[in-house]
Amino acid sequence: MIQSKATGLISSFSEQEFRQFGLFCSSPFFNKEKVQEKFYEILKKYYPEFDNKSFEKEKVYSKLYPGKKYNDGVMRNILSRSLELAETFLAVNSLMKNEFEYHFLLMDDLANKNQFKLSERAASKAEESLKNDETKNEDHFYREYRLEGLRRKAMMKQKSSLYTPDSSPKKMADNLTISYLISMFKANTLIANNNLNVLKLSYEPYLMGQLEDYVTLESSKFSGLVYMKFYFNAYMLAKTEEPVYFHKLKEILETGYDELGDAGKSEIFSILANYCYVRINKGDIKFRTEHFKLIKEKIERGNYKGSKEFLSHIHYMDLVITGLESGNFEYVDEFIERYRDELDKSNRENTYNFARALIYFHKKEYGNAVKWASKVSTEDLSYKHQLKSLYLKIYFEMNETEPFYSHIDSYRHFLGNEKNIPQSTRESILAYVSYAKKLFDAKNKTEEKDFHLYKMRKEIEENRSMVNKFWLLEKISDIEKEK
Repeated sequence: MIQSKATGLISSFSEQEFRQFGLFCSSPFFNKEKVQEKFYEILKKYYPEFDNKSFEKEKVYSKLYPGKKYNDGVMRNILSRSLELAETFLAVNSLMKNEFEYHFLLMDDLANKNQFKLSERAASKAEESLKNDETKNEDHFYREYRLEGLRRKAMMKQKSSLYTPDSSPKKMADNLTISYLISMFKANTLIANNNLNVLKLSYEPYLMGQLEDYVTLESSKFSGLVYMKFYFNAYMLAKTEEPVYFHKLKEILETGYDELGDAGKSEIFSILANYCYVRINKGDIKFRTEHFKLIKEKIERGNYKGSKEFLSHIHYMDLVITGLESGNFEYVDEFIERYRDELDKSNRENTYNFARALIYFHKKEYGNAVKWASKVSTEDLSYKHQLKSLYLKIYFEMNETEPFYSHIDSYRHFLGNEKNIPQSTRESILAYVSYAKKLFDAKNKTEEKDFHLYKMRKEIEENRSMVNKFWLLEKISDIEKEK
């Protein structure tokens, strides 16, 4: 089988793209080499996998050059040229689909050839495409700026134009300012809202303070710009953690959701959910319900697949876990069944089985929880950790001494031997395992002093990254009640 960058790229083409690529290879404007057309005809037989045993360099070469001795250098050149053609095809195809860029570039070329009426017609079509933008984001305003700049350039090229209207540079300045402001607040929001920093702004470049002051002072100018308001409030939420910005974002979710675009719709849910996570970790339990409502709304609005054709098992489990933690057992039970078939096939059974195990655990039906957990079989690290955590809790709740201590040892060995777990995550889970063991000791030893429980409670509450924090705190309360 031929394995190359060319076949790797071409295998990713949709059926329509692959057919169009054939026409592209047949165009003498883009390809003057007949051997490349012949090579495409061979590719048609093996597309899309290209994994047939007959698809080997020597066999393909003999079809391209019957009777000639195999030449690896020539074959490599054919593959290299195929890659070049495939990349050019994608670039041309992308430009043809991008109405604004197509007419924008055409407008400039026509103006350079002094075809000013045709240039203005192309400009009008580019402008019309901007009006059809559903999302007025930073890219939209930057395109407005570019279009106005090119129009001004074309106007100045005309000998009959003695001046350009003052409105032109003003429009350029306004659009560039809006694009820049959105870009800055968006970039800093993304810095604060990633896997390493959950709504924690540890980086502040020059001018951000002045930009905040400017947008606050001139807020009336931006009242109709939903995208601007979204990222300004998201940035301020990350910087201050003040609830007022959380509620402003929720207002945008209710009134301006359709204007955010696919990426913005996903991002606003992520930011709001992360804020809930931060507040919950600080002990603000009411945000458990807020968190659940947000994930539920995201699912019900249909904004859960993104660019994929299935429901991510991460989103599925997010709703299950937050729903159970906030006490919405009935809804979660219905959700698990209703959305099961929308999960991607590779994770479907394991995700479903684990979700059912969690349902039974929260219902305190520990035997059934073990039964469903035993059906989960995967090499996925996150599942391995969650399974081990679930078994730890089950043995703790059932007060199974030998299984509990044996499992603690197994859990620690897993964390020590698994090299792909980030060190910060490893330390956080080890702390959870250590506290769980201390609490099990306290639960079964009457001589344990209350002071130790008080100290543990304080340490757990102050640890922002503690895994299963509220379960541990709940177990401390249970032990205190027993004493």
